[in-house]
Amino acid sequence: MAKVFIGIRAFKQPMPVSGKVLEDSIRLGKIRRIKYTLYMVQTVILVALSFVVIFVTGDATITPKLYLPMASFIAVIALLLLITCLESFFFRILEIRFARSSSARHLMAKNSMKRAIVITAITGILAFVLVVPSIIGSVERTSRTTTVVTASMDPPSFYSSDPLALVESRDVRVTGDTGLQVYLLTDENYRESNGVMSMMFAYRINKAEYVLGPNDLLIDVPTGKYLKFRLVLNDMDNRDKSATMVIEKSIASTFTGLISLLMIAFVVSNVAWVVYLIPIERKYSAGSIYK
Repeated sequence: MAKVFIGIRAFKQPMPVSGKVLEDSIRLGKIRRIKYTLYMVQTVILVALSFVVIFVTGDATITPKLYLPMASFIAVIALLLLITCLESFFFRILEIRFARSSSARHLMAKNSMKRAIVITAITGILAFVLVVPSIIGSVERTSRTTTVVTASMDPPSFYSSDPLALVESRDVRVTGDTGLQVYLLTDENYRESNGVMSMMFAYRINKAEYVLGPNDLLIDVPTGKYLKFRLVLNDMDNRDKSATMVIEKSIASTFTGLISLLMIAFVVSNVAWVVYLIPIERKYSAGSIYK
């Protein structure tokens, strides 16, 4: 009976843990704590940058008019997410190295590959949409606005972009009676002129081209600030003259430039990560309990 009791006690005792397994477990825990701490710090930085980009450098306003330049903020988010993505590759390499079993290594590599494929698909679609001219052109044509203008009516107004700075007013195309003079002014200068046509002539933005001829008159709209503009017609006291104003719009250059490049960087980095993980996943799949 004594021998049986001793045998049962020995069976109930936990299996000895090697120093290597224990050491790897401690290192793996430290790696994950560092990773989560770094992600929290980057989240705080992201929130802080949102205020800096939108309200400090972006001149955002809530009143009297809403203006939140989201294009620049989205670019900052995309950049920080790309940095986080590259950091996750580094931490995953360390986690695979210090994992305690082949099954854990295989599962880590497999899950990382699935995540990378999903990210590649999403960012690849976004990059395609932002790069292909026909898609961008269809959006720009949809956002185009047309207004018929006469000298007797209150000068029509428009803004340099939408309130979120996603679509910009690129230029104004004016067609109408020959000899009609067209002045593009900021709303501030229009109010300062107090209806005096000579002052509007002096304040006009289109200094060189302002007289309608047989061809369309194309006036570039200044960019860089969120401004309200007025289009004033000077019919030289001929009240029968009129014109048609077409505001040509374009997707913000931040989208078609920086953000599209960041999406391509996502695709390239995640494809390279999948290629790197394929031999690792195959190496540990034979001894893994996960399939």
